Amino acid sequence: MRPDSSQWIPKQEALARLFDKWNPAPEVETVPLINAAGRVLAENQYAQYNLPVVRASTMDGIAVRSADFAEGFPDTSGWKLGEDYVRADTGDDFDDRFDTVIMIEEVTFPESGGVVLAKDCRVAKGTNVKPCGADVQAGTLLAQAGVVLRPQDVAAIATGGCASVPVRKKPRVAFLPTGSELVAAGEPLHRGQNFDTNSIMAAQLLTEMGAEPVLHPICKDDPAALRQAVDELLPQADILLINAGTSKGGEDFCAGLLAEYGEVLFHGVRAVPGRPMSMAVVQGKPVVNLSGPSFAAFYSMDWAVRALVCRYLGIPVPVRETVSAVLTQRFQTPPDLSLMSAFRVERQADGSYSAAPVALRGPGSKGSAAALTANAVYISTPGERPHEAGEEITLDLTTNRAWLS
Repeated sequence: MRPDSSQWIPKQEALARLFDKWNPAPEVETVPLINAAGRVLAENQYAQYNLPVVRASTMDGIAVRSADFAEGFPDTSGWKLGEDYVRADTGDDFDDRFDTVIMIEEVTFPESGGVVLAKDCRVAKGTNVKPCGADVQAGTLLAQAGVVLRPQDVAAIATGGCASVPVRKKPRVAFLPTGSELVAAGEPLHRGQNFDTNSIMAAQLLTEMGAEPVLHPICKDDPAALRQAVDELLPQADILLINAGTSKGGEDFCAGLLAEYGEVLFHGVRAVPGRPMSMAVVQGKPVVNLSGPSFAAFYSMDWAVRALVCRYLGIPVPVRETVSAVLTQRFQTPPDLSLMSAFRVERQADGSYSAAPVALRGPGSKGSAAALTANAVYISTPGERPHEAGEEITLDLTTNRAWLS
């Protein structure tokens, strides 16, 4: 079933149609702090204790009485540990008889006993001592609900005395690869066959997005087998992704199958590659039929599935780091479609960047593997003008800037 081009809709409208029908309310679960990084916090977290509880040394040294130095340096040759001073290492509390810490670099312990202090040592009450609550005070807001927890956020929560936190449950996103020509990666490849690379990519992308991937074995292009797989996956998934079978091929059954299960919201978007994709709501859950080619699946996962996962978790869609680069050749986009194009960005000797498009098809095509491994993408806006060689454009990086060659 080939989508009618007159009914293709923009990406924004596609998401709006789904979001009008689907407003999930994820459950909350409690996880140990050691497993909390990358999760979405469900409730505000407040410190339960003051830290330090009373006070603590800010460095390694010895704790002394500042009153002993009121009239200048005392005779420390006979000082005894535990009577005239105590050891106070960084972060440690110490005996209440003492109120000041002298850093260890200014202290010598002769074999004959006593203590020798550096001549320029300065001693004033409270020196090198942080008071109660200097790190955190009980009741302080440490992390706000809705934030994606970073390792440093987790450490801050631990500082307040918490050992676990409530987080929003990850959406379970099922991925159903379809195609009689598919075999698992690593199996012998014969004429007419192709590797199922999209399951591997989808699992990694979904994990990166904060979802829990549920992978189904390859399903042949058979309507009965497809129905059986969908019936198996729907009860255990919050979102179902069906890969391939969405266009005009003789064995493309998936798009028509969705109409049997629920309400098809659209079939065909003004976004390439991946234009024949469709979405439906089945049993109150989003079902997305993604195009089969790998780069098309990547684009649809990037703009559509990522938005669904973020909506489920109640967080904004993250924004990639960008780079300004000079085009090595002319680059033109479709007049009425949003095109994701792969680019190879390289750092030049002067610190600037160049960008070469990686063509998927046509003259100079480098194929899907080259597109998938490119380090940047450009997503066009319908109607934009061609870009000429030597022109500077802004690209979204798909890798860390530091790794650009």
